[in-house]
Amino acid sequence: MTLIFWLVSRLPLAWAQSIGDIVGTLIARLPGRYGERLRTNYLHAFPAATGGDVTSAGRAAGRMMMEMPYFWMRQNGVAPLHIEPENYQAPVQAALAKGKGVILLSPHLGGYELLGPLFAQHARSTVLFKPPRSDYFRKLVERNRAGQDLAMAPANYRGVRMLLKALRRGEIVGILPDQCPPGGEGEWAPFFGRQAYTMTLVQRLQAQTGATIVLVFAQRLAARASYRIHVEPLDHPLPADPHAATVAINAHMERLIKMAPNQYLWGYNRYKRPTGAPLATDAASVNAAR
Repeated sequence: MTLIFWLVSRLPLAWAQSIGDIVGTLIARLPGRYGERLRTNYLHAFPAATGGDVTSAGRAAGRMMMEMPYFWMRQNGVAPLHIEPENYQAPVQAALAKGKGVILLSPHLGGYELLGPLFAQHARSTVLFKPPRSDYFRKLVERNRAGQDLAMAPANYRGVRMLLKALRRGEIVGILPDQCPPGGEGEWAPFFGRQAYTMTLVQRLQAQTGATIVLVFAQRLAARASYRIHVEPLDHPLPADPHAATVAINAHMERLIKMAPNQYLWGYNRYKRPTGAPLATDAASVNAAR
């Protein structure tokens, strides 16, 4: 696997993305669990979407697969890319100047693997990731995704402590808030009209540190190896109530996804119920009583 990753990472990103287009098209059109979930989730969120839209979303998933080796195993992989606008980092630098750290939030949308190394060029960053079950793959991820100013924090107690320490040092942390958390560490909240188990970690980190939350999205442009970075600081803290905070986060994520719905990772199992989580109907009753 390391050899395959290395070989793919040596390709120019434009070539890798072209291969991803082919792989993703097959995923979207051929029978299979991932492709079926992609179609189901996309059409539920956007009932007017066409078969072409679904295929486009499949190509985006294929591109994501090919982007992973490139950004994981090239320490200078950002340098040859076309990134616009030129001042994309200015709002994040302004937030960092407050001295309380910045929480970058991005859904599984567009070139999200680019964001860690991109912003680590400007400030020390720590990115939360879900460790693979295989010890071998976990070490592969931690070793290759990290860089001189980019640390990887596993989604466990040790990783949360890493995030807290980074924020208290006034640094950047990156989180994919649409990643399903373990049971007991989330709240059921609406996401495109369905209940999705959503992490409460973001609200807890902000409450403990006063960090600024910044929404960010790396939109793939028509030209290959080209991205537009959307950056939006939130003016107000998240609600103190955990459920209200998850509702707000999902609403923000929906708004970003609507900017480029074909680039969202619709095949991700966003609506699963993790072990230990209550039934969504039970949680709804509790939230209504608050």
